[in-house]
Amino acid sequence: MKYIRHQECEVEINNKKVFAKSAQISAGSSAQGNIEFGGNLRNYNATSALSASASISYYITGKEDHIAELTGVNLCSGRFCGIEFSGAYLNNYSIEIEPYKPVQFNADLTIYSGYRFETKTGSFEGSSTGLANGAYTELINFNKNNIGLDYPKNISYNIQCERSANYVIGEEFAQNITLGSVRKNVSVRGENVGSIITFSGRDCAMLGMSPRNIDYAARGQTLNCNGVIVNQDLSVSSNNGLLAGSIEILEVVR
Repeated sequence: MKYIRHQECEVEINNKKVFAKSAQISAGSSAQGNIEFGGNLRNYNATSALSASASISYYITGKEDHIAELTGVNLCSGRFCGIEFSGAYLNNYSIEIEPYKPVQFNADLTIYSGYRFETKTGSFEGSSTGLANGAYTELINFNKNNIGLDYPKNISYNIQCERSANYVIGEEFAQNITLGSVRKNVSVRGENVGSIITFSGRDCAMLGMSPRNIDYAARGQTLNCNGVIVNQDLSVSSNNGLLAGSIEILEVVR
């Protein structure tokens, strides 16, 4: 048996190494058994295309996040611990920001062109001082358009990209992939609640954020969400005694 440590599991997207906190690649198939007359099993056949996906939680060590560029029509290839895949498209991109914690980036990709399965080890390290930190993240236009929270405790940013695969008879993999709807969501939880409760679905708000490190250097692109308020919440408990609230903004990009 071969043991492979976390430090030896390299993750690459489009030939660029990713400082991954965790990573996962998986594949599944829909198969059915063909039963002959008389009750004997003859063989197994697939009833749909092979499904494969990759998920990564990672940190940004440079000025740009090249994975964020995949929210459009661009495809990518990649490698996880030596397992190579191609024809992959990003369908979910998210960021979690909390005070004094490294900003965590997450990406989910769907693989349409298969993969080669042979594990190989490598190594990649990044400087902890170079990571984006929630304490230094710059908030743009915060609370200028009816956000209603003065002290944010958690910000979640998410982009969902709808993908439609087109298959033709006689081909194992998809002929092409079509980009459907693209939706952005930003959820903010915090304290010192002001005028937060309005009519959801009517009022608009805009929020931008720029993840930065301890030296105030940008880590990844500036992220913006300019849309309608769709969810609001107020809560209180005896543990902290302070009224807390949350608000969610939705932007339909296409």
